[in-house]
Amino acid sequence: MSPSLLRRLGAVVLFVAAVAGVAGGAVRAETLIATASSDRIEIHSNFSGTSLTVYGSIERDAGTVGRAGAYDVAVILMGPERPVVTRRKDRVVGLWVNRDARTYHAPSFYAAATTRAVADTASPQILAAARVGIDALILPESVPGGVEVLAGTTEFQNAFLRLQRRAGLYAEYPGAVKLLGPHLFSVTMPVPAEVPVGRYRARVVLFGDGIPLAEQALDITVAKTGFEQTVADLAGQWPVAYGLLSVAIALVTGWLGGVLFRRD
Repeated sequence: MSPSLLRRLGAVVLFVAAVAGVAGGAVRAETLIATASSDRIEIHSNFSGTSLTVYGSIERDAGTVGRAGAYDVAVILMGPERPVVTRRKDRVVGLWVNRDARTYHAPSFYAAATTRAVADTASPQILAAARVGIDALILPESVPGGVEVLAGTTEFQNAFLRLQRRAGLYAEYPGAVKLLGPHLFSVTMPVPAEVPVGRYRARVVLFGDGIPLAEQALDITVAKTGFEQTVADLAGQWPVAYGLLSVAIALVTGWLGGVLFRRD
């Protein structure tokens, strides 16, 4: 077992132990009540992006002992996982060609908003186990031949994360979660126009003194609507009809163009 894999497994064990230790204490009483401004984001023909607001409160019972520091709240919005291939180009006989490649099973979208810098919220081990922050993502990697490893090649992983950041599909928003008093919080996260469709999950994680105290998950759906959804349904459910319709539209468009721009 590789050292990197051992570190990740250790992080998970530490996270579980922290949660279990807090849950088993007599003074553990924090709970989260969170909701989103909408549980459905619709993509239409002129969709240029939108935003999602998550807000809620931190509930404590009468027996909870006050904490010395303020709470930290992390809100993570994750899209459905999908395989993504990252390739490396090498120069061969004067030409740049694809050589080595890695396939990652990773979230199609990932955004993390926190009350302050991610690194200040908790230890790296706790953040990795809670999957808070881009650096905490666990990306199973498949190499050519179908072999899958948990601790992949750093060079390829860094390239993959850099491309996802550049495309706006992976992002962090430190300081975006606002504490509205000692028990209320709110955050508005941008959702770019390139967001993939599918079922999303918004996770709200409460930290106190660097320890995870509570967590709540919200389901969000990103779906196409109108003509775009009709075309997608046609292509997925009736591919033959979709292909024939596409050919017919192309022929009609070509004929119409010839008629309109014909030179007499």
